[in-house]
Amino acid sequence: MGLEFLAHNTYKNAFNPTPLSNHLMKIRYYLLLPIVLLAFACQSNTKKKTITEESKKAVPEGVTFNKETLKRLGASGDNWCLTWTADGSQMVSMCDGNWLDQKNYASQIHNHLYRIKGGPENFEREDLPNYPEFSGKEGSWFGYGIVAVNGTIYSAVSKTPGSAWSGPFTGVKLLKSTDNGESWSRVDREGNELLLTAMDSMRNVVNEQEMFSLKEHGLPHQTQEAYPFSFFDFVQNGKDNSAAKDEYVYIYSPEGAAAHQLTLARVPHDKIDFRSEWQYFTKYDQNNEPQWSNKITDRGYVHTFPEKSSKDHYFGWYSWLPSVVWNEGLGLYIMVNGGTYGGHGMSNSDEDYYHSWMHTETGSLGFWYSENAYGPWTQFYYTDYWTVDDTKNRTYQPKLSPKWISEDGEKMNLIWSDAMKNDQGNSHSINYIWNQMEIEIKVK
Repeated sequence: MGLEFLAHNTYKNAFNPTPLSNHLMKIRYYLLLPIVLLAFACQSNTKKKTITEESKKAVPEGVTFNKETLKRLGASGDNWCLTWTADGSQMVSMCDGNWLDQKNYASQIHNHLYRIKGGPENFEREDLPNYPEFSGKEGSWFGYGIVAVNGTIYSAVSKTPGSAWSGPFTGVKLLKSTDNGESWSRVDREGNELLLTAMDSMRNVVNEQEMFSLKEHGLPHQTQEAYPFSFFDFVQNGKDNSAAKDEYVYIYSPEGAAAHQLTLARVPHDKIDFRSEWQYFTKYDQNNEPQWSNKITDRGYVHTFPEKSSKDHYFGWYSWLPSVVWNEGLGLYIMVNGGTYGGHGMSNSDEDYYHSWMHTETGSLGFWYSENAYGPWTQFYYTDYWTVDDTKNRTYQPKLSPKWISEDGEKMNLIWSDAMKNDQGNSHSINYIWNQMEIEIKVK
């Protein structure tokens, strides 16, 4: 801007002379003009170079699994959804276990939260004793989505249709903490809160008033219905949602009756408590911009995963719940996801699709990236059957830590579950604990 002004005024003064000699003014003009033009050209080239360099983004093209970093930890548990809270720690949701092997709890808690302090190589684990205890037949609840936003933590807990592990889930109870997990309240769909103590009788109540969603707008797989957003996870935008690009929190969920179809919702970060404020993805327009509706019945699919493997093994309902985290170093959102195979027959029948058993084969594993929390998504790794250190591994529910990411973004930490059988043929007996490994994203 300054160089353009100088060139303009040099030209202007040369042909609108002051009382000085016209001849001297013209000499000054002809001497200065090439210098000014050269400087302006250099400035323009610098701008172009800067724009070109900024437009170059890392493009993931593969994943290396650093097996020497493999870590297994704790007594028992699975699922391991994580968020990065305002105090710098991570909070993790565990299902069907007792990670710290605490005697004051039932031998198996269906859902519980813990705090993780430290880095991936060496961290401490702490119990959150005031979180509602979900155990036993009445407490057949399983926790997935967890997110920290502006100092508030939300935990979405899904209800089974019966008193034991089975699917599909019927709906979600939304829990909320404004004091870093010291106390928890139930939030109904109108945003009303009810304080719940750890053993509060209201924690297990299932009705329209207590549930954030319950048996809503289902679709059939073959003939049996399943429900949308009956289990979901939140996009993780750095520490306490501080890296969010806009005012929305994004929520992903597999379509209940067709788990390979991925649904998406968004809600203003300060309106999570109100179901009426949730909007649902319908489609991308011609510019790949997402379109939204306030009606869940208008929902479309933001991404389609494989419905079956290359061996014609079909994935079941308990598949394709993504873990999506913001990777600051790469300037991208990274998604990890995987499918578990339906029943013993792994067919597309309702019997197999909804079966409570989903580990006849080890699960699939894939990675995707996007510049936006809402996609579109590009795959850069996928395998139908993923094992780590044993062909008998039965991996499922892969997650990414939203905190343990290298400065350049190329190293992340993968966490997953394993239902591996022991020598006696009992499932969930080997490696049914926290499984963790550093991965390296190959970029071009």
